[in-house]
Amino acid sequence: MGKTTLATLSGRPTIQEYAQGAARDATSLLADFLAPTVPVTKHTGKYKTYDAETRFKIPETLRGLGGSATVLAFDRNDAEFNAAPHALDTPLDDIEVEEAEGEDLLREAADDASWLASLSHEQKVVTLALNSAGAATGGAWSNPASADDPIAEINTAIVEVIQAAGGGNIEVGIVMDPTVLIAIFAHSKTKGYFPGVESIAPTLENLQKLFVGKTKAQVSFLVTDTAPVGKSKSLNWLMAAKLLVFARSANPTRRDPSFMKTFRLRNRWMQLGSYRRTDDRGDVIKLDWSEDVKVTNSTAAKLFTLS
Repeated sequence: MGKTTLATLSGRPTIQEYAQGAARDATSLLADFLAPTVPVTKHTGKYKTYDAETRFKIPETLRGLGGSATVLAFDRNDAEFNAAPHALDTPLDDIEVEEAEGEDLLREAADDASWLASLSHEQKVVTLALNSAGAATGGAWSNPASADDPIAEINTAIVEVIQAAGGGNIEVGIVMDPTVLIAIFAHSKTKGYFPGVESIAPTLENLQKLFVGKTKAQVSFLVTDTAPVGKSKSLNWLMAAKLLVFARSANPTRRDPSFMKTFRLRNRWMQLGSYRRTDDRGDVIKLDWSEDVKVTNSTAAKLFTLS
């Protein structure tokens, strides 16, 4: 298969659509839950941020006769996103290309890159969320007989997060690691919310019934190996016995007061192409995308650490 073949195939709409679809399908549900995508038209641009001093306020829309309208504008005080380029390359020898169908090679490269990019993105989102949510409070739920009520504490945090995000139609998300979910259901206070039930399945469906507002929960199963290269593995949950309550929007914009967002170029989740290796013995399948993860309302999140 000649060197122009992969380049020609990668430019076909069907292959580009496959790469876009693979990127969307592989997007971590947890990362998209924590930091949903805001499609933007340029790599850089302005967005609104909110904190204890700069709170979200609903604009006045009434315009008097002969008067001016309220202007929705960004200024120099607003923050700036930069959907920086990301990329992965898959080198192929000419022999590999000759032994396989070109389109299959391109699809396989798109699948691999999408999966790895998804894991990298989830790790980035979770780490930023934990580092930006402020000091952890409460969470003394590891003793099933303690007087601390995990459901009451979480519901208090839900109300505080909704207020910090201006209320209205804002949604609330909860993310935790598996040890926190198990501890909550093992607690005597939680069992008290299910009178007459001897055994409660530790499921998100059962847990969400106990929360106020439009609250949805997810569990993070992402593991990190903290051991140095060459040493025995040391695996830990990335969320490290934490539970995060945060304000979210299913369809965020550059202005809404939700906790986190991911800025991506519109309709360019992943672009697939190829170029010739410098030794002229093969091709490289390239996959490019752009993204920027931002915390947009630092007050709209509450963190708990299990103890």
